[in-house]
Amino acid sequence: MHRPTAYGLVLLLFAALVGLKFSQQTGFTSLIRFGATWTDHRHSSLQTLPIAVVQSSNGYDGQFYAQIALDPTLRDAELAQVIDAPAYRARRILLPATAALLGLGNPWWTIQAYAVLNALVWLVFAWRLHRQIGSADWIAYARWIGCVFSMGALESVRQSLVDLPALLLLLLAVEAHSRSRISKSAWWLTLGNLTKETSLLSALALQCDSSAGKLPWRRILISLCLSALPLVAWAFYVHHRFPLSPDATSLGNFTWPVLGLLDHLKTCVTAILSGNLDGRYSMGLLAAAGLVTQILVLWRTPQPRSAWWRIGAAYSVLFVFLSPWVWSGYWAACRALLPLTVAFNLLLPAQRNFWPLWILGNLTALHAIWRFL
Repeated sequence: MHRPTAYGLVLLLFAALVGLKFSQQTGFTSLIRFGATWTDHRHSSLQTLPIAVVQSSNGYDGQFYAQIALDPTLRDAELAQVIDAPAYRARRILLPATAALLGLGNPWWTIQAYAVLNALVWLVFAWRLHRQIGSADWIAYARWIGCVFSMGALESVRQSLVDLPALLLLLLAVEAHSRSRISKSAWWLTLGNLTKETSLLSALALQCDSSAGKLPWRRILISLCLSALPLVAWAFYVHHRFPLSPDATSLGNFTWPVLGLLDHLKTCVTAILSGNLDGRYSMGLLAAAGLVTQILVLWRTPQPRSAWWRIGAAYSVLFVFLSPWVWSGYWAACRALLPLTVAFNLLLPAQRNFWPLWILGNLTALHAIWRFL
């Protein structure tokens, strides 16, 4: 098979996966995963709309971000009642605000726009990443497909989440940084922070560039402050709009070092030994092995002058602190560590052991496709 054909097949497969989610009655709303148990608490403007609902389910996070898109100014009093953690969700405002602009004030079009935004982001991400990697050989193809078909990337599309959009903005920031366009890089980082606040970790790793010798700390601090300031200002506004909503909800995503991973491994092994081979547990073990492989590969050959290595190293530290709450569905851990997966695929040395390590590091890709069906 020629490589151009192989790239085309990936695009066709992705288009098919997204196309299967379309319904003439509900549009693309199945990508948002509204849960039946939240039906009575759904925003009034959506109650009469033909929205796809997952029966006997709480749904997933995308249903809350989609309702924020109905009023990204947060002045609608209903939002405090229809969102599980208003202050936490509302801090991640960029994606809902973009959907609101595209929807032009129409609730139906706003929800549809929110549902397809991740798919559009995937296409842009795949294109920009291909430009960066090139298509010189099959190893370049493997690097590319390991990123675009990673569990974290496809889950973000499948459930209309903020992880892939934040990754695209990080990719654009890295591109600008590599060309010494510091102000443009800071701009992309600012947008990334407003998409997902953990992007601050990427911003810190990207700016700590030692390639020029002594670190220009003044420039780093100014750039970090400028990219973080809009998020801080927005967080204050969110607190003003939702003063009774707990601000520390996101702290439940973290715990003492390794405890979350050990709890995850124990849960998976116990379930498997009892005969439960559900993908949550069987693939959960493989996911942990894959993420550990990614970390070991990165730290085996440190490249502190590489922006992606610094980013991957930062997220390898985050891996250690992920809580059982995140690991309860291992795909959430894959989403949280998506920049680590990209760093691994881009930096995996093209040596004799490339293919075994690539397979080990991307063990969950096939399950990601399966979950999309």
